[in-house]
Formats: sequence, structure tokens, C-alpha cells
Amino acid sequence: MEFHRLIAARRSLRAFSQRPVEMEKIERMLETARWSPSCSNRQPWRFIVVGADAPSRAAVEAALDAGNAWAKRAPVLIAVGARKADAAVVESRDYFLLDTGLALMSLLYRAVDLGLMVHPMAGWKEGPLGAALGLPEDFTPAAVVAVGYEGKSADLDEATRKKDEKPRTRKPLGEVAFRSRWGEPFEATLPAVPAKVYETELQLRFGDTDAMGHVNNAKILTYLELGRIRFFTDVMGAERVEDIRFILAEVSCRYRIPILLQDRVFVRMHITDVHRSSFRFRCDLYDPRDGRVFVEAETVQVMYDYATGRPVPVDADFLSRAREYIAG
Repeated sequence: MEFHRLIAARRSLRAFSQRPVEMEKIERMLETARWSPSCSNRQPWRFIVVGADAPSRAAVEAALDAGNAWAKRAPVLIAVGARKADAAVVESRDYFLLDTGLALMSLLYRAVDLGLMVHPMAGWKEGPLGAALGLPEDFTPAAVVAVGYEGKSADLDEATRKKDEKPRTRKPLGEVAFRSRWGEPFEATLPAVPAKVYETELQLRFGDTDAMGHVNNAKILTYLELGRIRFFTDVMGAERVEDIRFILAEVSCRYRIPILLQDRVFVRMHITDVHRSSFRFRCDLYDPRDGRVFVEAETVQVMYDYATGRPVPVDADFLSRAREYIAG
């Protein structure tokens, strides 16, 4: 999954399915955390994985605060922490908790990348947790993480469900980041969303479907190509094939639900990253009647001179015409 989608997809939700989590996925999460940065490469973090059938499971659940009772449905609980003695100390600064936080974030994002839901918790009693897991006296637990697959919000009590329904919010950039010195806000200049999003309808053909009755996944690449060509025609003013001055370098697709012949399909797209000679489209294929998103995709294009066979810089005319469609 593209990193920006990981950021958007990670949420600390509470409705867990009781579907078991494959231990291979837990191992991949731990392996990712293992390669996290740490001061002087001391790697002080430690993880204790507690499955649904672990002997310590009941005692770990008992250590959770009452407000985290929802976590008992999660197939896996992971306790994470560190000992100060295992980490670097620079002057008077102890780095064991910072290092552990870096590793925990790696663990969380890898879980989301694997299609899992994760929720790190601070609501637990340290004494009972330590006793349940046999933690050393000098070990400082930092979090207990519930890991599993997303379940149904209807399984939650009303108060907990309302917590999950709250929209995600973050403080403005200028409140948390400063330029040059404390108190001088780092002003945000990049738009979170583009002023305009390019949209065009795609014509489905019976020949696009396969034996399973839905549009073949390989056809999706053609739909994305049609969107790019129409963008260059309608926005960039391209009139001939020679005016479409890019080559495709990369495609990433996430197929969410099948496209059926009776669906209406629009492509919705805007530009995100613009580099010296390349730019990235973010695209959705969706049905405008009900908002269902069939496919999320990203494509990377390189501006190209077919006469010389070499990439060329993104020019000022392109940026001027596309400016309203750039964000994110």
C-alpha cells in the first residue's frame, strides 16, 4: 500500500472481528519493528505477543481498564516496552522510550499494510500487566496493542461506538511545527485537497468482462489510461498524439469491489507529487450514483521527448495548466 494510504487507513478503532490473525502476519509486523532506528543501534524494545489461547491471556485482559473491554475481542494483544539499561543515554537523556515508540509505529503501519486493524492502548494497570507477563522489575511497559481484523460496529456498546464514529482531527501544522525558533509557526502552503478534480465517465463494454461476470482487472489499466489521455486533452489542451508528452513509469492498484456491466464508472483524478521530470496521478474509479469506489490507483508519469528518447523536465506550461488539479 502507498504510504499516504497507510496514513489515511490507520485508525484506532475498537470493533474487532474474532477472525484469527495469521501468525505469519504477526511475524512480519515484528520483523518490520526490528529494523526500526534506535539511538546507538541499541534496539531496547521488547514485544510480548499474547494470542487468544495463551495461558497469560485472561490475566492480561484483567489488567485492562474497564473502558478497554472491547479489546478482549481482539485475537492478539501485544505488550511493548523497554528497560532503561538496554538503551543509550546521551548526556542526561534516556532514549529507551523514544526508541520503543519508533519501533511501535513501524509495527502499527506494517499491520495496516497487511490489512489488519491495530489499536495501541494506555488504559491498563502496570502491576497486574507485569505479573501476567512475568515482566522484569526494571522493564517499563509502554503500550498494549490490540491486533485483529475489522469487525462490525454494531457489536460495540453505544458509548464505544460513538467514539469510533468521531471524525479524525489533527491540530494545524503551525501549532505543532515552528520555523527557526519556538513560537514562530511553520506555515502550511500545500493544499490538502485540489481546487479541482478531473472527472470523466468511462464506457463499459461487454468484452471487458470475464468469466466471473465482472470487468477483468487487467482492463482497469486501460480505464486509467483513458483517464490520463482525456486529462491531457481536456486540461492540457492536447490535440494530437504528439502533444501527450509522457510515458507511464509505474502503476499501483487497489481493487476494492468488482465492476459489473450494469455499473456506471467514472474516473476521478488529481496530481499529487510533481518532481523534476515526473508527476503522480491519484485516481479512483467510482459509481457517481451511490459513491461506491471500485478501484483506488496511483500512476507515475515521466515527461518524455520521443525524438531524443530521454526524459525532460516538467515545464512551466504544464504546471500552469495543471495547478488547480495539484494537491496532497
